Amino acid sequence: MFVTVLYGDNEHALFNTLCKIPVLLDCIKQNCHYETEAEVDLADETGQVKNLSQNQHCYASDILTEREVYILLGVNKPNRASTPVYVPLLNNDDIVNSKFLAKLGARLDSLSQNRGNVKKMRKKSASPSPSRLSTTDGKQSTSPNGKHKNTSTPQ
Repeated sequence: MFVTVLYGDNEHALFNTLCKIPVLLDCIKQNCHYETEAEVDLADETGQVKNLSQNQHCYASDILTEREVYILLGVNKPNRASTPVYVPLLNNDDIVNSKFLAKLGARLDSLSQNRGNVKKMRKKSASPSPSRLSTTDGKQSTSPNGKHKNTSTPQ
């Protein structure tokens, strides 16, 4: 069982959901190049937040639907706010549109302020992660978590 997570500048990665939610979230943060201290969650394409952090003892496959596409969200918990603020960590206006944001509960004005935080959450190092495997002929292959890599060679 797997799900596709959309993040960054139209990037995507596949993740196995047959694991506990904390393991999945750690793997998502690592493979999507986000700070380990940053809190993240997922929303479906309609903007319905999955609230994974509230289900720490469940298996991800119990919460997430097999073969679905999810959008990576940053979770900000302001000191005085009783509810967290979710920031889409995907730069794609076709998916992250006003309808998505309305369901997510985000405001367009707060989104423009928080979009700058997306870059802050990303790791500054551009070094390849251990999940990026190279074959002997210089082509990249699929990583252990199932993330598809470019296997074409430049001409």
